[in-house]
Amino acid sequence: MKKFSTLLCALLLYSSYVVAEAENKEKSSGPMADKDDTWKYLIRIGKLERQFSTSGDNQYGEWAGLVSVGKDLNTFWLTAKGSTQHGDADSAEIRLFYSRTIKPYIGVQLGWRRDLKPEPELDWLGFGLLGVLPYKIGADASFFIGESSRLAARLEIAYQHWFTHKLSLTPDLEANFYSKDDPDRSIGSGLADLDLGLRLRYWITKGISPYTGFTWKGNFGNTADMLESEGEDTGDLRIMLGVTLRI
Repeated sequence: MKKFSTLLCALLLYSSYVVAEAENKEKSSGPMADKDDTWKYLIRIGKLERQFSTSGDNQYGEWAGLVSVGKDLNTFWLTAKGSTQHGDADSAEIRLFYSRTIKPYIGVQLGWRRDLKPEPELDWLGFGLLGVLPYKIGADASFFIGESSRLAARLEIAYQHWFTHKLSLTPDLEANFYSKDDPDRSIGSGLADLDLGLRLRYWITKGISPYTGFTWKGNFGNTADMLESEGEDTGDLRIMLGVTLRI
């Protein structure tokens, strides 16, 4: 664990050095040299919602938020997300990472992730690619290296279609993959879970956007086998009500 933490600190310090060097070069040349050089910040709760199962009386909560500080090409991010079932937390994680834009609409990420729930807690080194695909589809592919040579990957895809300047529809996808079984956390190797969502959002005023929609959550492979042995569901369609907040 000590070696893992030392490596993480070294990588983050190196990232800070890269930021300074890159900014010096950007001031004089490069295709993105005309980018704004002022510091910016963002506080956003992208997901604060209540979910209701269509196959029973189960109720769930889900939340996700972020804070970012940086410039157009170099940004530091702190993100957090989690979920609850009947008021009890069943998943939670935080991430701290540095993001560097290398081409228009394409960025690379380097940082740290901690899984708080389910227990036991785990730390990961993370890196990935964040970008906008054709047709304005947002994509985030992240890869993680954990203790005991554990590997994980996450793919997130979303697209926001605007019907009017206030009303939009957003389909999204999140898939998580793991290299090893983790019976203590009921996570199996391979594709562990898939989340498909569809949110109809209305922009009321700056920073406030309520929404409603559907989400389907499913587990697969060894993860599904573990959950079934514990008497848990491995697939569920839910109705959601939520709000997005931005400062």
